[in-house]
Amino acid sequence: MNKTTLLRYVNSLAKLPVHKFDYRIKSKLPIYLNDVLLGLLLSDGYLEKSSPTSGARLTVSFGSKHSAYLNFLYKLFEPYTNSEPTKISVLNKKTKVLSEVVRFKTVMLPQLVWYHNLFYSKSSSLANGKLVKIIPSNIMELISPVVLAHLIMGDGNLKMPDKIIRIYTNSFTKSDVELLAKAINKKLGIAAKATLDRNDQYMITISKSQLSLVIAQLKTHMHSSMSYKLGLQPEECVSDVQELKFSELNDFGPDCIKYDEMLKNWDQ
Repeated sequence: MNKTTLLRYVNSLAKLPVHKFDYRIKSKLPIYLNDVLLGLLLSDGYLEKSSPTSGARLTVSFGSKHSAYLNFLYKLFEPYTNSEPTKISVLNKKTKVLSEVVRFKTVMLPQLVWYHNLFYSKSSSLANGKLVKIIPSNIMELISPVVLAHLIMGDGNLKMPDKIIRIYTNSFTKSDVELLAKAINKKLGIAAKATLDRNDQYMITISKSQLSLVIAQLKTHMHSSMSYKLGLQPEECVSDVQELKFSELNDFGPDCIKYDEMLKNWDQ
């Protein structure tokens, strides 16, 4: 993002409510929200840019049966949005069946450009060098219980009666899935492995022997409507943003600066 684009962004914040201004003027997301976003991007979250110098926009969508979880996510990202979640009808091209989807979008944000660069790469195998989503090469540094919780809530399930956690990472390459499994192993101490699903597509599996360890680390980050994905009861999990610690949602880290201050020092 160049100086002109950033200046235009800062000027656009002038008429915002105070709480939205306070979040959007900062160069980074809160640490907790950073981890939530990483988990979403590993699953179904989508980032887009309108031009090489623009900010990036996050889109999150789920089937209407998961609207409680989507509304929970919306409350977390609300300072970065200008509109509430919407319902749309989507036609499944294979089944020709209409289904209801709930989604929300953020505005174009300079804070999200770093994530876009991290998760999207031009594919040499696709026409016009189309961008494809990848597992970041530094995922070992990024993975955390919060990240894994939102990855499982987005793309995971608990296979019964085996009690095997399956995470459907099918859109990623085998080497990417192996890299993610290794990060879960090394960083979180949870034995995970890349497993062939079908048609040269790979998912991550976590065995029953690891379930108690997963629950111990992830329970306080799971939304109550998704508790079944770890075999938990709704009351064992989080049901509202207000249950999260205020400090978690307002810790931006020591290297966060304000964009207006960045502009003042741009040419110095």
